[in-house]
Amino acid sequence: MPMHTHDPALHRSAATAAALLASLAAADATAQESAAPAPFQGQAQTIVVTASRRAQELAYAPAAMTVISGADIAHAPADDYGDLLRNVPGLNVAQTSVRDINLTGRGSTSTLANTQLVLLDGRSIYLDFFGFVMWDLLPIQASEIERIEVVRGPGSAVWGANAMAGVVNVIGRRPRGMTGTTIVVGTPYASIVHAGADDTFAYKVSAGYFEQPAYDRPTGTIPGSNPPQTYPDYENDGTEQARVNFEVEWGTGDDSHASVAAGYAETDGILHSGIGPFDIERGSSLSYVKGDWNKESWHVGASATVLDGDAVNLLTRGSDGALLPLSFVSDAYALDFSNTSELGERHVLTYGGSLRTTKFDLGLAPAADDRGEAGAFLQDEIRLAPRVRWVLGARYDDIDPLDHAVVTPRTSLVIAPSPAHSFRVAYNEAFRTPSAINGYLDVTILQQLGPFFAPADADGNPLLDEERLEAYEIGYVGAFDNRLLFSAAVYRNVIEDSIDFFVRDVYRPGNLPAPSTTLPPAVIPCFTFAPGTGPAACPFAGLAGLVPSDYGYRNIGRTINRGVELSLERDTGAWTWYVNLSWQDEPDVRGGVDAAEINVAPEWRANLGLGHDAGKRFFSVGVNYQDEAYWADVLFARAATPSFTQVNAAVGWRFARDRVTFKVVAQNLTDEHVQQHIFGDLLDRKIAGQVSIEL
Repeated sequence: MPMHTHDPALHRSAATAAALLASLAAADATAQESAAPAPFQGQAQTIVVTASRRAQELAYAPAAMTVISGADIAHAPADDYGDLLRNVPGLNVAQTSVRDINLTGRGSTSTLANTQLVLLDGRSIYLDFFGFVMWDLLPIQASEIERIEVVRGPGSAVWGANAMAGVVNVIGRRPRGMTGTTIVVGTPYASIVHAGADDTFAYKVSAGYFEQPAYDRPTGTIPGSNPPQTYPDYENDGTEQARVNFEVEWGTGDDSHASVAAGYAETDGILHSGIGPFDIERGSSLSYVKGDWNKESWHVGASATVLDGDAVNLLTRGSDGALLPLSFVSDAYALDFSNTSELGERHVLTYGGSLRTTKFDLGLAPAADDRGEAGAFLQDEIRLAPRVRWVLGARYDDIDPLDHAVVTPRTSLVIAPSPAHSFRVAYNEAFRTPSAINGYLDVTILQQLGPFFAPADADGNPLLDEERLEAYEIGYVGAFDNRLLFSAAVYRNVIEDSIDFFVRDVYRPGNLPAPSTTLPPAVIPCFTFAPGTGPAACPFAGLAGLVPSDYGYRNIGRTINRGVELSLERDTGAWTWYVNLSWQDEPDVRGGVDAAEINVAPEWRANLGLGHDAGKRFFSVGVNYQDEAYWADVLFARAATPSFTQVNAAVGWRFARDRVTFKVVAQNLTDEHVQQHIFGDLLDRKIAGQVSIEL
């Protein structure tokens, strides 16, 4: 397990933070001298829809939330979802390649992170075959995003399976709110968005293209590898991504409208996994079509999502000696509804249900069953007093891989002593279902032993139970001095039955491999000697107990995560700034599980940002500090990545009556050594420019 010691990077980050805080104070003083603050319009009164599946003020949401507005996105020194969401308190983000982004709330993340539900306008883009999210397959452009709502805690009580660590809901702008044409050309990026509307009809269409070369790979000995191994050399491709999207809408306003949308996105590049990196082939794609009907608080939606991709592992070979291929095809069809109604003067009921079926065609899991899901939820917000609200709710889910239904309750008490301050006490349960690969993996891989290869079977487990979480939280949101917003949250998460990929057996006397073309008969006796005790001709002078013969999946033990999140932000008109801090205790691992087999999130994370918009000119700068993180999700390496401080910056100018904007974005401006996973790329400095034209 990692030990946190004296760290020079922490002192560098402290110096950077001090300089930025001095800038914040100066900006604040300048703003106060120039104008009196306007009435508070900050996040406490922001209307959100994700925490309860209904519109409500952020201050009364039954969970900790962060909202990233479209304006924030436009000014942020970020060009991907990873750098954008890294600034959210409690959200752990690891980027392992130019396209591979993984995030987990209030816990350690990993390759193929699988406990965070991600939605696009309320439609799940979580991919059940591996149980993860491919962020580069979102079909919309950045300029189409109205806001991103992040629920920093479990959401299964209203959203169902896989909302265990939290929910990220990317909410797009409706066509009626963005009429006209926007063209963006950058290095290397291009997009066009066009929208039009009349009294009862609106539409928008968009297309975009993005490419980026690969980052550098780490070299030398892999920390924690046993036996010691060097980072392998393979062709580390960059990425090329294309996307198109179309939406039409009928209706006259928010109270009554219907829409139909369709989109397509394709990608290529590196996808990291526990058995090595896969190179996703060009043309791998996700397409969707959906329809939505909204009338007052009623919502009915239907969608079809088709994933079709191919990849090849760059290191691991299959039983035929060729690099291991991965084909992944899934068709998902979903129907859902929700409504909110008042019962008397004290009760606000929100209820709904969903049906979903997914068909799989997976090269690594040919026996994967089709998956059916049915669920229903009910939530009652009880107004105990004018400023006291008690939320009670639960969801029932029946999902094919499980032999039992799952019920996830929630309750929270929100007390607002004044309109600008609210306190929250909450309890939630949530769960994640085993993925198709977890249940039905069926592959033989070859493990390199010098010039030889030993086979190992990797099998799924169709009898796996769901992962369960119980979450306890105390939170506060308050507005001060009209423009200052402070929030705090303390949480304790208890995870039961985590799904673990483990070594089920090793080669040893009594379990010897069969000779083959990749493992000559003369090598077989080496598996009867412990390392260092056998003939010098044997790899490692003995292989008994060293080389796995079987891998599998299992449910393991109990893990308790505890943490604190603090956030402070201020909007003084032209100037904005924020500071947030996240502390997460080392996991308390119980139930006979080796703690060294559990990923450990950074103990400390801090984010600072400063922005200024003077009309014709704007800039923003963000500083992200992350403590060391421990990784155990690669089979032969157990080690920590060092802490880092990453500085991102953006500067822009507006011309031609603000219809033309030129922007330069720099990531990792100081070119610090940034590695966010033990097997991840080195995220070196990147500078890009873009021109946006509004017609």
